Amino acid sequence: MSLYAPAMGPARAPVIEINIAACLTAIILGVLLLNPLFGGLTALIFLGCGALLMVTNVGHTIQSLARFWYLLLLPAYCALSTLWSQEPSETLRGSIQLGASLAIAIVMACRVPPRTLVRILFGVFLCAMIASVLFGRVRNSSGAWVGIFGSKNAFAAIVSVFILTSVAALVDKQGSRFQRLAALTSLLVSGPILLLAQSAGAIITLVPSVGAMLLVLGGRWLSQSQKLVLLCAIAMLGAVIGLLAAGYWTELMNLMLNTTGKDATLTGRTDLWAVGIDVIRDHPLFGVGYRAFWIQGYAPAEMLWAQFGIASRSGFNFHNTYISNAVEIGLLGVAMQSAMLFGAFFLALRWGLRAPSPANALFCGYLTSAIFGSFVEVAVFFQFSLPSILVVAALVYGVRASRP
Repeated sequence: MSLYAPAMGPARAPVIEINIAACLTAIILGVLLLNPLFGGLTALIFLGCGALLMVTNVGHTIQSLARFWYLLLLPAYCALSTLWSQEPSETLRGSIQLGASLAIAIVMACRVPPRTLVRILFGVFLCAMIASVLFGRVRNSSGAWVGIFGSKNAFAAIVSVFILTSVAALVDKQGSRFQRLAALTSLLVSGPILLLAQSAGAIITLVPSVGAMLLVLGGRWLSQSQKLVLLCAIAMLGAVIGLLAAGYWTELMNLMLNTTGKDATLTGRTDLWAVGIDVIRDHPLFGVGYRAFWIQGYAPAEMLWAQFGIASRSGFNFHNTYISNAVEIGLLGVAMQSAMLFGAFFLALRWGLRAPSPANALFCGYLTSAIFGSFVEVAVFFQFSLPSILVVAALVYGVRASRP
């Protein structure tokens, strides 16, 4: 031993590193998902944690927003609709909140790696499921489970995404043994829970969503040429199915209605769509203004509230993303939103086929679910919305993965 060797000091305690961005992201996503528990505090907690996420690294925040500035054109356009809105104050307030939500989503996706976000999503959805099982309720009229959420459709959508996150957590080879065991257990119990929610739409949508995930994950064992052949085969199959659906539309609709037990109006959706299309004809390009249709005193809104028995005269929508958003911000706004939604899907698919991973598989599955669901629900884009946050995050990850 050298005489000049430094003396050994006392042993240091292990250092626990805390990822501030990941912690804040978990709170942001958790409070949006569990909003029935937080109520009016949801927006406050979301904005507070989002602001902390931004100010903890101001330089990175500025750089992220500058790089993805074009994603903020949507809230800017919504704010512009204040000029022709019939309720300017509501339009301006909603536009500012939408802009803050998308800005937080951009910064979050630039600060938190995709794999970390997948683990966070699995954790928060697991908490939502546990809360729904322990404290949830059953709708008396039909016996369907609604969990801690307001409707069986909302609960079924949560269960469907939970299944997707469980698949991603299960195949994550870098995850802990506890994580994979929890994911496997979640998959075993979530299927029966989804059936108890009695939502045929969620079950139907789940099939292509899981298929998209398996397509990406299966790409690990395929060469690039084999992936190309597989994509071409899927595209041809989709074209054949589309042609058959167009030729036998009436028969297929009757079969679906008889199987799911729904009426010919899809529980009143077609009546809503007819009114929405009439409003679009009157305001085709720019709409009536962002968040400016469901306003008390506006005749079409009052008529629909009365027709569907909405005593509170609030909290209703057209149950179709494209019709609902075209009513508010016109066909021009819907084109911007569609570019973001479908662009996120194709970027995630490209990313997944190039370098398959649990993260991009989850985003492909989730975006497939969002696209299918957009035809019967208002999926995106509005403020303090978890689906809107995830679509923007997927878009950011997809762009970053496609560029050096």
